[in-house]
Amino acid sequence: MLESITAQAPYALSLPGNSSETGSLHFWENFELFPDGIQRCFWISGVKEDDTRGNHAHWQESQVIVAVAGSIQLEIYSAQGKVYNFELHSPEQAVFIPPLNWLIARFSPNSVLLGMSDRAFSENDYIRDLDYFGKLQERNK
Repeated sequence: MLESITAQAPYALSLPGNSSETGSLHFWENFELFPDGIQRCFWISGVKEDDTRGNHAHWQESQVIVAVAGSIQLEIYSAQGKVYNFELHSPEQAVFIPPLNWLIARFSPNSVLLGMSDRAFSENDYIRDLDYFGKLQERNK
């Protein structure tokens, strides 16, 4: 039986850094969101223009997503049935995605997505069945 769950909403944030004529430097040092630091980093590149990535949610893992090159559109569905849309087009922009949010990422040509996670990889943490996630949404509306 599916239980009622509470989930935090995703939101955009700016990454600290500075820019000069020699380039830009941005970094992540957020111990409020990730008190134990980054446990896993991943990057995705070479995605064809009409393909999507993500297409899953997590039970417990939180992520921060950055477009380090190109632009990436994020479509995020909460467990409460809300839809959030973000467009990342600069490495100083990021989106925090808490657990229980279904992510669909669309890439412009030559884009690179950087993901930073508060947990090590665990297949058991993934919700990969959209129908099951839809049942969670129905239960939580």
